[in-house]
Amino acid sequence: MKQEFLIKTGLLMVAIFIIATVWFGFRTIDDQATMIDSLTHKVKRQKDQITLLKANKQQESRQTIQSEDKNIEESVNVFVQSLYQVKKDQLNERREKAKEVLTQDMFQKYFPEAERDEKYQYEHEIGDSTVYTRLQGENGSAIVTFEETMISLANGQKELSKITLEVYLQKEGSKWLVNRFQQLNAEPLN
Repeated sequence: MKQEFLIKTGLLMVAIFIIATVWFGFRTIDDQATMIDSLTHKVKRQKDQITLLKANKQQESRQTIQSEDKNIEESVNVFVQSLYQVKKDQLNERREKAKEVLTQDMFQKYFPEAERDEKYQYEHEIGDSTVYTRLQGENGSAIVTFEETMISLANGQKELSKITLEVYLQKEGSKWLVNRFQQLNAEPLN
């Protein structure tokens, strides 16, 4: 009887142990499933945030590029006006504009101090310009086309040309400065 009691008690203990183990196992599985679900939601939220941040960064990059393109275009237009819009008695105004958009070397080359007293034989008027920009990090370039009217001061005769330039720029601080240019074409329109 005592042996039977011990066997029954042992079986009861084993059964309780198995039931407790199964209960704790299911509880652990439930806890892990809840944690997996929570982590899955967290990962999804983080992926959504990453997607949103990437979209915002791309938009900011596009806006920055558009802003830089606009700044390059403005510098090129000032450059064209200061170098090609030549009128009698406007050298100082042209020099001041050029100083803002030319590198020091370019400024010294095209607006030397000796030029202040030169006599002009022609005046040049510039029509609307079209600028096509290309940005390459801290460097940029542009193709610019414009119509130029050259007027002889001796007889008033006019010559109309379409000019195409390639302009190269470098970024210094927040400014785009012209460091060189090349005239690609000068086509008479008369």
